[in-house]
Amino acid sequence: MVKPRVIHFAIKSITLMRKYLLVMES
Repeated sequence: MVKPRVIHFAIKSITLMRKYLLVMES
């Protein structure tokens, strides 16, 4: 069973990781 809360947290963490990587690259 996958809870909506887990999915939301995963999407949020992934977006934060992408932003962090973009900042580090530039």
